[in-house]
Amino acid sequence: MPLKKLKFQADWRLYQARILHELETHLNDNHLHVVAAPGSGKTILGLEVMRRIGHSTVILAPTITIRNQWMDRLVSMFLPKDEAHPDWISQDIKNPKFLTIITYQALHAAFSGTDEQEEPRAATTKKPKIADIITQLAQLNVKTIILDEAHHLRNEWWKALTKLKKGLQKPTIVSLTATPPYDVDANEWQKYQELCGPVDSVISVPELVKNGDLCPHQDYVYFSLPTKLEKEKLKQFKKSIAELIIFLKNNTTFMNALSAHPWVYNTKEHIGEILQDPKFFSSLIIFLNAAGYPPPRYALDILGVGHSRIPTLDPQWLETLLTGILYTHAKYLDRHERTLEAIRTHLKRIGAIERSRVIINNTKEIKKLLTRSLGKLDSIADITRMEADHLNENLRMVILTDYIRKSELPVNAFDLRPMDKIGVIPIFEYLRRKDISNVKLGILTGSLVFIPKTSRTIIEKIAPKLDIDVNHIHYEAVKHDENYISVSIKGEHKQKIVHLITELFNAGGITVLIGTQALLGEGWDAPSLNTLILASVVGSYMLSNQMRGRAIRTNSDNPDKVANIWHLVGVDIETQRDKLRFIFTGQTDRQKFFHPFDEIKEDLGPDILMLRRRFRAFEGLSYQDPPLIENGFKRLNLGKMKWTESAVTDLNQQMLQRARERERLPELWDKALLGSSPRPEMREKIESNYAPQGFAFENTIKSLTTEGLISGAIVGVYLLRGIHKGSSLLNLLLFIFGITFIVALPKLVKALYLLVRHGTLENSIEQVGWAVLETLHHMKLIERNLRGLRIETAKNDLGVVFCRLDGASPKERKYFLEAMLEVLGPVENPRYLLTHYSYLGRLLRVNYHPVPTIIGQKKSHADFFTKCWNRRVGSVDLIYTKNVEGRITLLQARTQSFSAAFQKKTDRISVWE
Repeated sequence: MPLKKLKFQADWRLYQARILHELETHLNDNHLHVVAAPGSGKTILGLEVMRRIGHSTVILAPTITIRNQWMDRLVSMFLPKDEAHPDWISQDIKNPKFLTIITYQALHAAFSGTDEQEEPRAATTKKPKIADIITQLAQLNVKTIILDEAHHLRNEWWKALTKLKKGLQKPTIVSLTATPPYDVDANEWQKYQELCGPVDSVISVPELVKNGDLCPHQDYVYFSLPTKLEKEKLKQFKKSIAELIIFLKNNTTFMNALSAHPWVYNTKEHIGEILQDPKFFSSLIIFLNAAGYPPPRYALDILGVGHSRIPTLDPQWLETLLTGILYTHAKYLDRHERTLEAIRTHLKRIGAIERSRVIINNTKEIKKLLTRSLGKLDSIADITRMEADHLNENLRMVILTDYIRKSELPVNAFDLRPMDKIGVIPIFEYLRRKDISNVKLGILTGSLVFIPKTSRTIIEKIAPKLDIDVNHIHYEAVKHDENYISVSIKGEHKQKIVHLITELFNAGGITVLIGTQALLGEGWDAPSLNTLILASVVGSYMLSNQMRGRAIRTNSDNPDKVANIWHLVGVDIETQRDKLRFIFTGQTDRQKFFHPFDEIKEDLGPDILMLRRRFRAFEGLSYQDPPLIENGFKRLNLGKMKWTESAVTDLNQQMLQRARERERLPELWDKALLGSSPRPEMREKIESNYAPQGFAFENTIKSLTTEGLISGAIVGVYLLRGIHKGSSLLNLLLFIFGITFIVALPKLVKALYLLVRHGTLENSIEQVGWAVLETLHHMKLIERNLRGLRIETAKNDLGVVFCRLDGASPKERKYFLEAMLEVLGPVENPRYLLTHYSYLGRLLRVNYHPVPTIIGQKKSHADFFTKCWNRRVGSVDLIYTKNVEGRITLLQARTQSFSAAFQKKTDRISVWE
């Protein structure tokens, strides 16, 4: 068998050895799914797994470059030096061998019968059918498929891979990725897991830093305020929205029409329709209340709230209302078509209608204005100036953006047009004109390459080492600046241009390289890179992690390398939400409160939402002292920031000062890597600001009151008995009270037991955790013995509780954490609800808890969960939400969730401890 000739020619790293040691357990379900940070040796690990499985294999890679890396690693790391190149390896799916290494694109092309090919091949007279390809693979006994970076799969590639998997009849799937698509919707994630299996093991960035395989690094955020022109556009948009709201609010005829809306004045007759779109119904009630038209009691009864608990009007509720009255439910206001048409015209004019939906908070134009704000050019210049001043000739900076913008290239030296877009050329031009000391600018894109003219001699020294004939290198003067030249390579080596410019960058011929994330965001390797500016608007988990991964690789020529990673964000500090509140109340709650659970308490526009999503993709050092290693935006410690223009300027200066102190990063990483346990690792846990603590307390008070009254009655009767000896009535009362006391005693004992167990918020969450854990164990999703598992909870100074599961596999922890996120979070659209009714005096109080989706799929599992909850947490009823009564309860639960003064919030985080 060919694989017997293979043997890893080096030593395994600790984290690689750990996965290989656990391999047999991971492969129980015919899947191995490893998430491993860039630089962890995924390719080598995959080859060893293939060797140990021992079957004929197909390896799929996202690009030709990465496909070739698999071949190179196999030859250089698994074969003896004098061994001939294996003849049992193919790179053509139509002519497979024992080991076939191809791209996803090649598989799709073969299966679809298209002519799409990666590289020229001899023409064939007949295109093979899917069945023919699968038959050939089956004859070769292919039983292993290795997926490298499966997050790349497009829909059409996905279909081809699904056919391959099905045709080979349950092969072992080995999935290796640095960036699983955690941020996709639930359906996409389920599809991804069905192919790759649940995550079995994670090799984290901190592990790699600790092991010396990645360098110490830190993330910084530079905030840019809109330019004067951009600020005026934002102001005009908000003014237009304000004018519209004032028009609606003061239009008595329109407001009366809303008050007389059938869903409001005749709620009971329209329950069915309301339950089809409960959000629109809620928006009607909220808008009427905000405008001084209190909705009727019977309408509020459906929502289950009083006037004082109606949620406040915010931009999202206003968008829902306007979309409903203009489009989805316009028929109810057909007598007011002239008013509705005036509203539509106004909203269309300002760009607030997109595909029959009203958008007033983050329209396409507003998003574009902030994410591509020209203020970011100043940010880039400020960062470049500081880094160049600090590192001098040692600076190796890369600036990644999304577009080249060739049309912005000046035609001559006198063409100094102002930049009006973000892109490779505008950034190059802006920095060129700033003429920053110690900076050698360069451009590297698929169609444009600029270098300093003085670096030509360095290129001509590097080229022969890369087997590039210097006579094939073509230079051309840059028209508008004689200090720069464009570079290209003629002939068969033209694709080596990226490698050539990369080596020029490593050698210092370029110190600030500007390129596109599409070309340099993945697979590109320049170990000298020590400063990265992400001027890209990409916020996805996958691409963000890939771009950031370029900077944090170690450099054998500089073992003391540290890296600074800069994220740019445009902010709008005058929020639409605050504007709404001022219009309706004449007041503002801006800066009035600090919510300990939120990273940032203000709505600062779409760009910061993208950044917060990006920060969920990776772990790094927190800004606190002592530092922690965790993921998420909160590690930047911006929760108490006051968002004014002067405060933003001060914050940027603080960021620059932190970045100047890059020499401290190794020490900070060493401190943080100590962790808080004997064997620290990245541990996933949930954080929550809420737990059903009231159940135990309330049950205890009721039981104590009952027992107190009974005991008092017994004592009273006993005293009366002493006065009226021999009274048969008193003896009877004493007997009845005594029996009642004995019957009630177990309830008191249980209530006191619950109170002791739920004495703190963290204890309460622990009991919820055990109810979830017991149910998942009952469902066989948790296979380990419950005695070997521990639920750890702790509360920080801000009242946020953290909860994690220890002793479980990654797959089991995932099930547990996702279920806890749902049950402690706000009510959305669960199949089942847990409800608890109680009275505080004469006031009815209802608590709602979603039954987690994974548990609620079967009634029997939901019933079991309810029993566990009753035993562990307190008495609840199970409500099915898919019938009319249940949907009304769901509507009330969601309204309560919206109106809570301190809303339920949960999040899933990773912390090194």
